[in-house]
Amino acid sequence: MITIEQIRLLEQKVRKTVEHLNLLNQENKALKSKLSHYQTRIDELESLIDSFKKDQGEIEKGIVSALEELNRLEDDLDSGDGNSPDSADDFTAEAETESTSSASGGLDNSEESLETASVETDEAGEESDRSAAEGPAESPAGELDIF
Repeated sequence: MITIEQIRLLEQKVRKTVEHLNLLNQENKALKSKLSHYQTRIDELESLIDSFKKDQGEIEKGIVSALEELNRLEDDLDSGDGNSPDSADDFTAEAETESTSSASGGLDNSEESLETASVETDEAGEESDRSAAEGPAESPAGELDIF
């Protein structure tokens, strides 16, 4: 026979089970909400990844294009568009010719350069006298000039 104690015990167990089910339902709803939030975030991140991949592809194309342009420029320079090593020798020969012609053809220019050199020497001598009295001076390069 069933006693009142057994019915009360059964009733208590049913209440606990119902409470536990309610807690599990609430937890399930909270987890579904988090899942929905996380799924939305995953979708956002996937779209960002796709965007970054697209941008990366464009960046790579830009770099490749720039490298190809540099290669074309280098090929143009190597092919002899007036900037080859032979033309550099021609430039040196022209400079030597000009310096030789100015040295032989212009005594007036050499006299002017001698006068300029003597004025610069006088100014340097005055400056060295001042710097000797003041101590070591700094050169334009930032080094100490002690001589």
